[in-house]
Amino acid sequence: MNSSESAEAVRELLKYVLQDFEAKGGKVVVPVGCNGLEDWLLDNVEVPKLLPLLKKGPGHDVNLLQVCSSKSTKAKTPKAKAQAKAYNPFDDTEEPTPVSVDELMARGPGKADNLFVEPEVAEDASAVNEHEPKLDLPQLQTGMEEHQLKELAYTIFFGACGKRSNAEHVQVMRAQLEMSEGRALEVQRILATALRRDQATGSSLSPRSSLGTLETQVKLLQFVRPQDFDNFKHFVRWRDTTANILLQILQRAAQVPASEDDKYTFEGTAAFKRSLARLRGGLRRLNVRDPDEYDEQEYTEAASAVFNSAQVIASQSRTGWAYPWAVRIRLCDLMLRGMFDTLDEASYVESKDALLQLLQTRVWPLLGISQHIHNTIYAWIHFRQFAVTGDVYLLDTTKELIHNTLLSPTAAGALSNGAALDKQADDDFSDEVSAAIVDWIAKRMSDYHKNFHDTQLMQGLLEVMASAGQAGGPSAEVSTLLVVCIRDSLESAFRWHIEQTAKDADNNAVRICLLAKASVNLLGVEVTTFSPVLAPYLPIAADVAAKALHELFGSQLLPWLATVENLTDDNLEAVRQADSLEGQLMDEMENRETDVSPWGILNRLSPLLFAWVSNQLIMLNDWSGRIQGTEDWKPVTHQRGCARSAVDIVKIASETIEGLFNMRLALPVALVRALTEGLDEVLRKYVKFVTSTVGSIDALVPPTPNLTRYKRELAVKAEEAAVTGRNSPKSAKREAAASDEQQLRTPEDSRIAQLTTETLVTRINSLLYIEENLPAMEKIVQDRWEEDTEGVHTDLRQKSLDWLSECFEAAHQSARQAIDYMCNFIGMKTVFFDMRRAVLEEMYQHHVESARMHPVLVQLDAALGDMCAAGNDSLHAYLARSLLQATTVAMQRVLLDGGPYRLYIADDVEYVEQDLEQLRVLFLADGQGLPAQDIEDLCTPVVDLLNVLQLETGILIKNFKDAKEEEKKALKAGRSPTQHTSLVYDPDILQRVLAHRADRNASKFLKKELRLPKKLSTGTNLSSSAFSSGGLKAKSGGFGRFKRKG
Repeated sequence: MNSSESAEAVRELLKYVLQDFEAKGGKVVVPVGCNGLEDWLLDNVEVPKLLPLLKKGPGHDVNLLQVCSSKSTKAKTPKAKAQAKAYNPFDDTEEPTPVSVDELMARGPGKADNLFVEPEVAEDASAVNEHEPKLDLPQLQTGMEEHQLKELAYTIFFGACGKRSNAEHVQVMRAQLEMSEGRALEVQRILATALRRDQATGSSLSPRSSLGTLETQVKLLQFVRPQDFDNFKHFVRWRDTTANILLQILQRAAQVPASEDDKYTFEGTAAFKRSLARLRGGLRRLNVRDPDEYDEQEYTEAASAVFNSAQVIASQSRTGWAYPWAVRIRLCDLMLRGMFDTLDEASYVESKDALLQLLQTRVWPLLGISQHIHNTIYAWIHFRQFAVTGDVYLLDTTKELIHNTLLSPTAAGALSNGAALDKQADDDFSDEVSAAIVDWIAKRMSDYHKNFHDTQLMQGLLEVMASAGQAGGPSAEVSTLLVVCIRDSLESAFRWHIEQTAKDADNNAVRICLLAKASVNLLGVEVTTFSPVLAPYLPIAADVAAKALHELFGSQLLPWLATVENLTDDNLEAVRQADSLEGQLMDEMENRETDVSPWGILNRLSPLLFAWVSNQLIMLNDWSGRIQGTEDWKPVTHQRGCARSAVDIVKIASETIEGLFNMRLALPVALVRALTEGLDEVLRKYVKFVTSTVGSIDALVPPTPNLTRYKRELAVKAEEAAVTGRNSPKSAKREAAASDEQQLRTPEDSRIAQLTTETLVTRINSLLYIEENLPAMEKIVQDRWEEDTEGVHTDLRQKSLDWLSECFEAAHQSARQAIDYMCNFIGMKTVFFDMRRAVLEEMYQHHVESARMHPVLVQLDAALGDMCAAGNDSLHAYLARSLLQATTVAMQRVLLDGGPYRLYIADDVEYVEQDLEQLRVLFLADGQGLPAQDIEDLCTPVVDLLNVLQLETGILIKNFKDAKEEEKKALKAGRSPTQHTSLVYDPDILQRVLAHRADRNASKFLKKELRLPKKLSTGTNLSSSAFSSGGLKAKSGGFGRFKRKG
């Protein structure tokens, strides 16, 4: 079966079903202008919509217009549908059943008519279009049925425009008012008959002057008889309709105040009550329902009584014979609605322009409809048609009509009978229509995220809304409404996202995270899509939206934040997304007078963040303590040569910093500072631990022997014993062993002996590794802080950066001082402990010439090689300086405090200078070692001492006496002794030089002046106090002269 055969089969099936429905007593209503169940109509019927109506049973009507699938059927509609033959004009089912006069008088005034709901479809109007605008105003109540108003409208239109030249337009209006052709012919006939009879009686009925008034309806009751109709039943229907119109209009006319200032109405007077009673009595007499009961004379008398009563009421009412304001508005609405095609509701009828011309030139003057009211109603009708069809083109026309309403006068000219239209009612009605348009658009705008995927449609509605707002009052009210619309629409969209995220999220943190992302998308759509459309009418649209979204999301975020107890990945991601969202929202609200309280996310999380930092520092301290207890100071890498503990502590500290910033939060300064200060303390503790494992440098230096004076016999005897020992291998071996045993005689000595060069250099490498990695950690903090604080006030940000650039300064200083200390330690340990015998016992023993420094230089070269092999390349120069400095300190000790068998003469200076030069050469290393100036600076104390050693004994004694005399004078004068800048005037140095001078005069002087013994007493306890309290250390600067450069 092809498509055409299938369509034909469907049509036949629908015809069968609908005809069967009618056979069972049901009523099938087809659009006016259709000649039965035409093919084009059946093709547009939607079966799913039709079935529910059929299931209701024959007691309910089936309106096929309601179940058509398309609003636009113009192409399928017969071109001349207005001229098509109507149904049987005498079919009782064609017209609504009229209401009898008795029923009317029993029920009183009817309820308000809805301007845009057809009576026959009112029950299912919401099913057809739930968004159709309504205008339900009490002042529009007429008490008349829709079909009665349509009949009245047609009667007036035909009477005003029913010339032969306008026949086609009259037919179109008939079809648009949904009057059958038979009924229209009756109206035409009774008007013509009434006019002839009126003229025959000499009455004043005029087809032009009174057709727009109630007087015509009363006259028709007088002149129209049953014989003017095809059957008595049609006469009864017409009479009941006319009687209803007359009764309802006169009752309402009497309710109108006499004037705008006077509240008096005719309705409350006794005369009105008498006249109304007579009017009702006359109408009851006219209420003949059966031809057999009709009597011409009785009917004529009753009609005359009705006319007289109506005339009394009309004469006492403000409106007179004119139709009340509500009736005129309703008639205008019905006729203007006829400008649109019944089936294609977005299109005009073909004769729209001609019809409008007739209405404005012939009909409106009769009804007293002003251009202002015409524009108002026509704008509303266009707006309704848009709401029903969705055709955006109609919005432009609506806006233009509303604009014309502003320009048109609010009161029309005089009515045909001279009565003026109620100007206040016109103004109020125009305002109500504008308000209804604004309210309807505002309702759509209250969920524009859902309703408007096309911003062009939204823009068109906003233009209409603005125009209507301007027509109805201050345009500021529109902007106020838009603020509410933005908030409501965002709330609706936000609630939808809440429901969606609740379905997709495993926990509350994930829900908040997803909701934040959805809010970012909402804000993006708002700012890029909707706010530009809203901005011409509400410049702060984006600001309002941002504030609303801030409140909405805050209502979900803050309760959740109060429940967060730990910083899980889900919690942190939710916080990051929320913080990012707030930043974007605040950017949109920037430079606006918006009172918004920030969520204070980080302030609320501060306890958890500070607890995290505290826990990290506690764990790091515990770990550091454990690893320190197991450290063996073996290098873990050849390149760096540092200990495992140093590598690990730097790694963990860096990871802790990264861990904090990897939270990717705008961290407060106090939190970052708490972490960096804690890490700084951990690193300083580690540095302190490194230096504490080696002990004090003073422990490396043996006690200084007491001073003795020269005694030749003792010196010769000691030298001979030394020579004999050197010539006896066994004796020399025993002496060396005894010396070594003596060196390790204490637990401290044993501990120092275990501090090998490799382990000491490993410590120094470890300290250097920490020092070199501190800038990297500072840079991590600074770079990550810059990323997280981008956009922060410049001054505040710069102050934070200034502090962060030195956040590990204390650890820097601690590491630097520790490296200096350790370099000094290893130098002093090498010379004074490892090389103690060669330096302190053998070098320059008895005679300089026979105990030169060469063996010491050999050991120094080897020691320096070991240090450089184990040390980092950048430490080589530092280690060499420390070793050279320790050597020069040892040389000064040997020359000044070498013991009773270190005896020198002035000529020995030459040999010592030669040794000193060899020392310089060793550390210069052909230009590959220390800089020459550094070497010279370190050797200066020895050079200064040699300048004293080369002086004659007499000069030494004289200088000593002069120095002592100067001290006495200073003490007598109550001032401190002068600090000597030259060693040749230093009494302490002079005393020591004299004590080691192999000269009789020096010995005699020391015996006489200082009472020095010629030899050490047996059992003398050597003390280190002489070395540590003055002399060499005080004058040479000791270990403090060496300062690491770089």
